[in-house]
Amino acid sequence: MKPIAAVAAVAFATSLVLSACGGDDVSKTSGNASTGSGGTTSSPGNPSNPGGGTSVKAGWSTAAAVDGKGPEFSPSVAIDAKGNALALWMTNGPNGSLGNELWSSRYVPGTGWATPVRVDTSDGTVDMSGPGASAPLLVGGADGHALALWQQFLGGTGYGLWVRPYDPASGWGTAVELAPDETSFAWTAGVDGKGNAIVAWQQKTDVADTRVFTSRFTVGGSWSSPGQIVQPAQTGPGAVTGVGGQGIHNVELNLAMTPSGNAVLAWRQTDSTKSALWTTTYDPSNGWANASPVVVEAGSPGSRAVFAPEAGMDAKGNIMLVWGEVDIDSNGAHTTTMSQRYVAGTGWQAVLPVMPFVDTADIGYYPQLATNDQGVAAVTWIMPDGTLRANVTDANGVWGATQQMTAHVYQLNNRQPRIAVDATGNATVVWQDTSTATSTDIVTNRYANGAWGTPTLFGQQPQDATWPALAVNASGVTALIWQLYKDSTVGDIVQTSFYTPGT
Repeated sequence: MKPIAAVAAVAFATSLVLSACGGDDVSKTSGNASTGSGGTTSSPGNPSNPGGGTSVKAGWSTAAAVDGKGPEFSPSVAIDAKGNALALWMTNGPNGSLGNELWSSRYVPGTGWATPVRVDTSDGTVDMSGPGASAPLLVGGADGHALALWQQFLGGTGYGLWVRPYDPASGWGTAVELAPDETSFAWTAGVDGKGNAIVAWQQKTDVADTRVFTSRFTVGGSWSSPGQIVQPAQTGPGAVTGVGGQGIHNVELNLAMTPSGNAVLAWRQTDSTKSALWTTTYDPSNGWANASPVVVEAGSPGSRAVFAPEAGMDAKGNIMLVWGEVDIDSNGAHTTTMSQRYVAGTGWQAVLPVMPFVDTADIGYYPQLATNDQGVAAVTWIMPDGTLRANVTDANGVWGATQQMTAHVYQLNNRQPRIAVDATGNATVVWQDTSTATSTDIVTNRYANGAWGTPTLFGQQPQDATWPALAVNASGVTALIWQLYKDSTVGDIVQTSFYTPGT
């Protein structure tokens, strides 16, 4: 075993959370409830291959390596409507940790993982994992199209943002650099049900300011020229004005895209004195519209802090927005995860806490949101006390009871717990768990029929498992990927398991 404190093969300095997704879910990824912290923990069994047969036993498949050739790290995954999966991960280049390579493999039910292929177009000596770089990301749609995003270093410039589309019929397309210097900046992406993609990123507009830029990829076409999201100047209580209109930054970007191609983009605007949470929407016919602040830090300075917005959109254009919040009054500091729902044709509804405030100034960790086309939203977050919580709405946006997944979630790397939801509203959460001494484990819990189930542990303890990623299609077939330390010779390898819904 290598030391638990060194489970991540590489440390990424990132200020945003990016989600892999797939199938017909919105691209963010589509009673008596038990808690994940109590009871027994099950292990994966050996269900039928995803997508095959008419009578299928529900459950997770036995964990298996994609190719077993380490060192491999920072994996991401997408899954299509047929249960085909696409995995993306990073390796060291020919000069070891001084450079990196990006690799991918495709999984077909009944066949298995194909021989990995290179995704980046560098010579392997380019740094993709140093300070100021975010982990590579893979997003995909129901028809099997996908998009890989990563950063690679160019001396004298910084970490540029690169993208490369994937077509299930022809493989990987042309790699393109969208932005030349995204060092320590935020970026996010989504893919619709036909393979069209949108990427949004934070970009300098002068020495003291950053703004939000986007580009759209059309299947069979090309990338649009990068365009800036127009943000109307703000006045009044809570307005982020900077100093003389300067010193305004737009950070923590988060994009969700529906199968039909509509999208919602959320981000935090700040001048280091106060912040506001913005959203804007996109439709293929009219482009971007309605950019405006939804949540502002009104009141006396320092009395309220809002951060880490995540948004999702359903097929009707309804939006769910969640964020972290700390309020300070004469009784002290209070923190929780908050939410606000936009109803198409009506507007933004009342702000609601996902769970009651707790009396502490510790903000915990950013919430992670997944939504489906039917309007169900699921969120997970780490509390200030280190416990992992989750909650799920109905199709009308009404939150249920908050559930504790574990009291021992691992918090020392940049990969946050992940959550995904299928077309029927079943949700899956995955996290890195430290309940057992000398072992870091990958654990999932599944929400179905209004209740959380028994947590599932992957692998054999003691082990060193980290960096889980998750994707689900509309029918509930779920792809799980993570990295596992094998030995001192091989290092970490990429592991996978599939959940098959059934009886």
